[in-house]
Amino acid sequence: MTDTAAEQTTYDFQAEIQQLLHILVHALYTERDIFLRELISNASDALSRAQFEALTNRDMRDQDAELAIRITVDDDARTVTISDSGIGMTRDDLINNLGVIARSGARAFIDALKDAKDAETAKNVIGQFGVGFYSVFMVADKVRVVTQSYKSDEPAWAWEAEGGTNFTITPAERAHRGTDVIVTLKDDADDFLQTWKLKDIIRTYSDTISFPIYVGEDAEPTNQRIAIWRQDPKEIEESKYDEFYRSMTFDFNGAQKVIHMRADVPLQFYALLFVPSSNQPPMFSPRKQVGLKLYARKVLIQDYCTDLLPDYLSFLHGVVDSEDIPLSVSRETVRANVLMGQAQEGDHAARAGRLQEDGDIRPRGVDQAVRAVRALPQAGRRALAGRQRRSAAAAAVPDYA
Repeated sequence: MTDTAAEQTTYDFQAEIQQLLHILVHALYTERDIFLRELISNASDALSRAQFEALTNRDMRDQDAELAIRITVDDDARTVTISDSGIGMTRDDLINNLGVIARSGARAFIDALKDAKDAETAKNVIGQFGVGFYSVFMVADKVRVVTQSYKSDEPAWAWEAEGGTNFTITPAERAHRGTDVIVTLKDDADDFLQTWKLKDIIRTYSDTISFPIYVGEDAEPTNQRIAIWRQDPKEIEESKYDEFYRSMTFDFNGAQKVIHMRADVPLQFYALLFVPSSNQPPMFSPRKQVGLKLYARKVLIQDYCTDLLPDYLSFLHGVVDSEDIPLSVSRETVRANVLMGQAQEGDHAARAGRLQEDGDIRPRGVDQAVRAVRALPQAGRRALAGRQRRSAAAAAVPDYA
């Protein structure tokens, strides 16, 4: 650690951080869009903490500040800035959250990442600000974090790094509580200067974040903030199901059946599933593979999750959202663990029963829905037939082999 002018302090990254940067940038993530999802998720976490703190702390700075996220672009400076009015960070928070990881067992953690076999070791790390945050260096030459803590007696601080071996912390100025993450883009990351691109990423990955996300000078948030699958089915109009289904599949014929459920044991999850009206996907369908959209705490984790979808129900579209499913170090891959197995078992049983409930949310013709099974491979139909004793759905499916 060395002192320089203007009270700037330079720190060396923890050795494991340097290795983590290499893994995140070059090996772990496959799509650079994810950096924005991670920063938005971190901002949402900070806002949630501020929201909770405000319930009991009357001395909290900026009590009346809107809880929101705003993303701005500076073409000349080649920067994208993600700002929030969350809980903010102190100087020590910056060092501890952005300079080190896994205060114990860091070496074992990195080893687990390298061989990508021990998901249990890494399962809770991605939700911490100091890991997912580093995915920003996939697109950034430099990152500057300016933050003002919610504590009224704390000054503002700035953290800055270029993805090398060290980072600096200096005193800063920020008018209000919260954090700005200022990303100076690499030469090959020009597309992230386009607001339409940023909005598209937000709608894809963060549309259900409960706090408003504004882009540029927009007065209206980009994200809808309403997770339809978490709402009470009794309060949802049929047209809302239609709208959601069509936006997800581009199938304007509508779904044959809607299955909307919630479970609390063995773990809490919400599911909204659709039986399509046709065996053939729409010509311009955005869904390129089978699988369900998997969310954790309303953040999209996996676009095509097959772990929760048995082969004989692969024609279903929909989403599953859970507060409890632990994640591997990359949100792109949800690895097998005990809770995922419990969710899979419970979800399969629930779907099977719901597929032939006449009084379900919105059945439109189970006979037509059953005919969708004809699109399954012959092996899939045989697998379905073999599950007849365990699956209530199987009894409703004729043998098309």
